[in-house]
Amino acid sequence: MRVKIKPLECTGCALCELVCGYHWDEAFSLISSSIMLHRAEEKKNYMGLMVKTGEDLFLGRPEGAGAVKLGDLQKGGGGGASAKPILIREACDMCESAGLEPQCVAVCPQGALYVE
Repeated sequence: MRVKIKPLECTGCALCELVCGYHWDEAFSLISSSIMLHRAEEKKNYMGLMVKTGEDLFLGRPEGAGAVKLGDLQKGGGGGASAKPILIREACDMCESAGLEPQCVAVCPQGALYVE
């Protein structure tokens, strides 16, 4: 099981990123979040989400969603420059360390995140 993304449902509110940062630091800190909203500067209204797991980075982009192995990111495997900040963060533990359901899924007002 993992947190997955329906990228076309995401509105970019960043609530998932905030609640995940709170899970790790007990403060609303984006830098510690295992999930990251990313926007492409060269494309208007282009945004997606990335969720770091222990084995890979799950990318949800307008063109589709899928996992990229962490080692492949170093070889140009699709994460792009925006993937670099998330690589140093904690991997998603599905909020198990807090004894909760994944809070990013629970807080998403659009239902863009789900567990499968």
